[in-house]
Amino acid sequence: MLHKWLLGICSTAVALVSISANDLNARANAIVENFTDKQIVGQLAQVAISSVLNADYSLNEDLVRYYAKLHVGSFLISPFANGPNDLTGVVGWGLTDWRDIITRIQEIVMEENDGIPMIYGLDSVHGAGFVLNTTLFGAQISSGASFNPELVYEMGRITAQDTLAAGVPWVFGPILEISSNPLWPRTYETFGEDTHLVSVMGSALIRGLQSNNQTAACMKHFIGYSKTPSGHDKDGIQISDFDLLNYYVDPFKTAIDAGVMTTMQTYISINGVPSISNHKILQKLLREDLAFEGLAVTDFGVIGELNSFHRVARTVGEAVRMSYVHTEST
Repeated sequence: MLHKWLLGICSTAVALVSISANDLNARANAIVENFTDKQIVGQLAQVAISSVLNADYSLNEDLVRYYAKLHVGSFLISPFANGPNDLTGVVGWGLTDWRDIITRIQEIVMEENDGIPMIYGLDSVHGAGFVLNTTLFGAQISSGASFNPELVYEMGRITAQDTLAAGVPWVFGPILEISSNPLWPRTYETFGEDTHLVSVMGSALIRGLQSNNQTAACMKHFIGYSKTPSGHDKDGIQISDFDLLNYYVDPFKTAIDAGVMTTMQTYISINGVPSISNHKILQKLLREDLAFEGLAVTDFGVIGELNSFHRVARTVGEAVRMSYVHTEST
């Protein structure tokens, strides 16, 4: 799994330069074979870009160096996710702004981390929505209503093209939830309530996203997130193995068959066990039964919520250990 993760990072580092798959494999293997323990730990961490920006959203290179020296393997999201900058009123970054920022972060990371690059991820879930002046599409519920997988493929292709042009090779999508409760506030992000429809549309979007060979899609959220009993986000769910396997798994299995490179876990608990530390779900089901070999990433801040939300870990450190121990490959 670490090897596949490094392949993605190496692809980021070489940007748009043409390079053979064999060369990428050789680079990734060389990096992995020389990892220190601290570098391995750093690869498990992501840092929000707001953590390395000044108040006006200019890049604070000292902070980037601080995290680079900790061997952090990934940065993510947009500082404009919650609105315009308070000081400047700027509402977002265009292609050049994004690419300049990410290029400089990459340069610093490679300077401070023995030439090991980072990878950047962004929620481009209906077009590159966090990149100004790019093509936007309707939410997934709209594209699901088209019943047109060829159209959805093109949505993925264009989304990846625009996101990659901003310097971002990792797209946090598609959403493969099954609409199960219309009260759930993220229902519009789904392709709908039909398992087959979600499977077909999801795999089409993944193939479109990954058609340029430099973008990694991320199937999310694994699994059962939408089955909230009350409609409240993050509600824990109760579900039988029969319903899980026959209704909720198929879109993810189809995505894996389509070659999806990464997956994202969810905030919820399943039958009383938090998803992020759920050995049955993340190891037995995802890794063994579905044979997924790609990168698994948590949703934002989920590991810490083992302490602050689920209350099953006494400290954040214990939460990190709990998540790792219960989900690592054997």
